[in-house]
Amino acid sequence: MKFFTDSITRCAARIGTLNGFERLPNVSFETPLLLIYTKNGSVPHLTKDIFKNVTTKEQILSVSLSSSVLMTDVIKELDISFADFVSMKEYINFLSIHDPACTTTSGFQQLDSISIWTRTGRIVVSAKKYMEFVQAYKPDLYVALCDGDTNINSSAKRMSKAVHRSKTLLEQCLDIHLNSDTLKSKGILGSIEGGYNLQAREESISYLKDKPLAGFVIDGLHNNGPSVQNVASEQIKQVVQHTINLLPADKIRVSMGCWNPVTVLDLIELGVDVFDSSYPYIVTEQLQALTFLCEHDACKNNQYAISVAEKRYADDFSSICNECKCLACQNHSRAYLHHLYHTKEMLVSVLLMIHNTHSYLQFFSIIRDSIKNGTFSELKKKIRLKYAANFETNTV
Repeated sequence: MKFFTDSITRCAARIGTLNGFERLPNVSFETPLLLIYTKNGSVPHLTKDIFKNVTTKEQILSVSLSSSVLMTDVIKELDISFADFVSMKEYINFLSIHDPACTTTSGFQQLDSISIWTRTGRIVVSAKKYMEFVQAYKPDLYVALCDGDTNINSSAKRMSKAVHRSKTLLEQCLDIHLNSDTLKSKGILGSIEGGYNLQAREESISYLKDKPLAGFVIDGLHNNGPSVQNVASEQIKQVVQHTINLLPADKIRVSMGCWNPVTVLDLIELGVDVFDSSYPYIVTEQLQALTFLCEHDACKNNQYAISVAEKRYADDFSSICNECKCLACQNHSRAYLHHLYHTKEMLVSVLLMIHNTHSYLQFFSIIRDSIKNGTFSELKKKIRLKYAANFETNTV
C-alpha cells in the first residue's frame, strides 16, 4: 500500500491518494477518506445489492475483529480470505480490533495480551493469536494489536501501561508480519497510545515513527460506542495536534470512532486522513435521519437530524430531504418512515441506513472538494452552525 500527499505541512487539512493494494492494484482512494463500517463484513441493515445502489464507487470496508472473530474457524477450514468468505472481494478490507460502534469494556488487559468482546463473551488475544487471525483473514490493511483502553479519565499510570504494552505487542506483530509471505505485502498500521498524556504520546511516537508501517492510528482517546459522538473537539484538539506535529507527513493518519461531523472537520483540519462510518450507523440505530447537509428552504431542515419517531411526521408526505438523491428520499416519505417505525417494520432501519450512509459519503466528497477549492473554512462554519443550533436540545 502507498500513500501520497502534496502537503508538506504536518498539521493541516490535506488531500492525499491511497493506492498500491496488492489484491486490487488498480484501485485508488482520495483522502480525507471514509471507511464503510461493517458488522461481520456486511454493512448493517443493507444487502450487498442494496449497498451497491447506495454507492457504485470503490470503497474500503472497515471490519472489526470483535464483530467477526467467530467466523475464523470456518475461514481457516475453507482456506479463503475474509473478503471471499463474506462475498465482498471487490472491496478493499481494513481490519481493526474493536467495533467502533460498540462501547469497549474496560480492563482485563494483561502484560502480553488484550481482551476483545464478542456477542458470546470475552476472548483473550495475544500478539501471536491475533496474527493468526490476520493471516486467516488476509486483509489489505490492518491495525497491529494494541492497548487502546484509555480515555480522558484514565490515570497517568494507566496511560503509561497502555504505551508499554502496545510497544511490546507491536514488536511481536511486526516480526510476524515481516516474516510472513501472506502478510508482508499488506499494509500494517501502528497505534499511537498514551491517552491524554502528552509525554506518553511522545514516547509512543518516538518508538513508532521509524518502523516500517503504512501509517498510524491515533488511538486511546475513547472507549468506542455511541458516546463518542458527544465528545467535543475542544477535548481532544490539544492531544491530536501535539500528536500529528510529531508524525512524518508522508504516512496516513487514522482516527476510528463515531465522531460527529463537527469533530470530523476539526480533526481533518488538524491533518487526520481516514475515518469510519460508524456515526451514520449509530444515528440509524437511534431512528434519526441526517439532514446537516441541507441548505435549501424546500426541506425546512434547520436541524442536523430528524427523528422519524416523532408524531409531527405522521402526516408529512415530503421526503427526508427534497434534494437528496438516495433511494430512500427518491421513493419514500417521512410519513411512511414514521409508519414503519410504529409498526416495528425492519424496513425503517434499511431506509434510514441508505439515507445516512449516502449522506455521509456525500459529506466526505464535499470535504475533499472544499479543501481543493479553498472553501474548507466556510464548510466548517456552516456545519458548526447547524449543530450549534440544535445540540443542546437534540443531542444525537
